[in-house]
Amino acid sequence: ATQTQTLLACRARIRAGPAGRRPEEASGPRCNRFANRISRPAYAEGLARAGMRLSSPAPDLEPLDAILPANNAPVLRPSAEGLELAELRWGLIPSSYKGAIRDWKYLTTNARIETVAQTATYKEAFRHRRCLVPASAFYEWTGEKGHKTKWSFSHADGEWFCFAGLWDEAATADGALESFSFLTTEAGPDVAPYHDRQPVILERKQYAGWLDKSLPLEAIARPPRGLLNAVKA
Repeated sequence: ATQTQTLLACRARIRAGPAGRRPEEASGPRCNRFANRISRPAYAEGLARAGMRLSSPAPDLEPLDAILPANNAPVLRPSAEGLELAELRWGLIPSSYKGAIRDWKYLTTNARIETVAQTATYKEAFRHRRCLVPASAFYEWTGEKGHKTKWSFSHADGEWFCFAGLWDEAATADGALESFSFLTTEAGPDVAPYHDRQPVILERKQYAGWLDKSLPLEAIARPPRGLLNAVKA
């Protein structure tokens, strides 16, 4: 199958999302998927270890084992009293977009760390609207079509973790829409045998620096060995 056929097949499986091509910001053709099975107490405990807190009690959200592009998923973003836990659409639609949601043709789930500061879709969110994307695991597939193996990547310490994220709000023809993306980087030694890219995963001590823009991109661009465990899912 051609790359276009592969992308269209991927998009056909995405709830509430239009078929379309992947922009240059994202990596090669694949279906994105991650999980969030974080309990309400686990949010409070994990953020406390990072020296942060929720601005209000976390809602009791349903466990999500397979978050797909165009699905809603929790993000953590700054508020006046701490961090707000909000559910946003996965696949960032920038504030400059005014059309219908169904006419947004790009699968903007991932922003490349190498170009996020210059890419039109992401640069304003990168400068002004950063967030944390909490996750329990993310998934990749290896092998040929019809014989693929699904791999689950979780944090080596067994705890939930956060991707470096961006969010934006667009005044679309269908109304206001908040959406997010997360950064990807060249795969580190844990992921390289399975894929050439991976999400940018922040250490807890880096959460505040990512959100207030004091953390240099160079500090999060090279994933260390031993960060992640991979198992067949």
